[in-house]
Parts: sequence; structure tokens; C-alpha cells
Amino acid sequence: MARSLAIDRRSTRDTGPLTTRAVCLAAGATRGMLRLYERDRLIATPQRSASGYRHYPPDTVARLVAIRALKEIGFSLREIALLLAERDQGALDPTRLRAMALEQVAAIDGRMARLQLVRRYLKAVAEGDLQLIDDPECSFLADFLAAAGLPDDAGAPAPARVKETLAW
Repeated sequence: MARSLAIDRRSTRDTGPLTTRAVCLAAGATRGMLRLYERDRLIATPQRSASGYRHYPPDTVARLVAIRALKEIGFSLREIALLLAERDQGALDPTRLRAMALEQVAAIDGRMARLQLVRRYLKAVAEGDLQLIDDPECSFLADFLAAAGLPDDAGAPAPARVKETLAW
């Protein structure tokens, strides 16, 4: 289940640098996420205190919330880095943004199709139809792979198609 995008703004009341803990609490992030985003340059490398603690600027929280929202939509970290870099330079390329949005819509449509198929099969099993379990042709897996947009060799029996596809 996806985590909520709600944030705890109580820990960002002052405008001074934020500790790792304060940023994590405020943005609903983990320390591991911060380190990953620092390494991938999605967020600025924080300053260090005299004792070596990281101190993040207050705008880090908003940036992390934006990253989480873009991830929730389905963008990869590479795509998010591109979008943030363009925004940081002043403007997003509308043509690229439109193309990326269209790709995400197609990906969402694909996930929805697969989920609808899985739901249909699970509902049948929940209602007592156990034919799925006894199906030697693995029709469910073949149907699922077809819904995933994977190549379908109509000449091969379903188990062979499943085995070939899963052998990656």
C-alpha cells in the first residue's frame, strides 16, 4: 500500500537548518531516502555542523514532498532528477513534460488493466470458483502476461509462453 503524502510541518517551524530527523519527520522520508537523494543529486548536499551532523536548508522538505509525489505518479528517479534540474534552471520543457506525462498515463493504464484482470480472477476464487487452481494451461498467467503487453506466441501452449516470458 502506498504511503500517505501527508507531512508533519511541526518540525519545520523555524527557518534555520534542519536536522536529518526533522527533515525525515516533516517530509515522511527515511534516512536512507535522504542519502539516496543526496547521492543522486535530487537534493542538495547538506552542510555539516562542527560535530559532523547534516543540516538541511528548510526548502529540502518541500523538495522531498515533490519527489515523493512524482514517485507516486510513477516517475523514475532519473526522470525526477531531469524534471527538478529543469525547474531549478527556471523552466520545464513543455514538450518533454507532455511526453513524460503521456508515458505515465500509458503505464497507469497498463497497471489498471493488469489489476482488473487479477481482481476478476481473485473475485471468482473468493466466490468459490477453484477452476484456476486446476487449470493445466495456466490460463490466468497467460492472460496476465497478455494484459502486461508481453509478446504472445499464439502457437505455443500457455505454459510454454509463461516459462519463456519468466525466464528473463
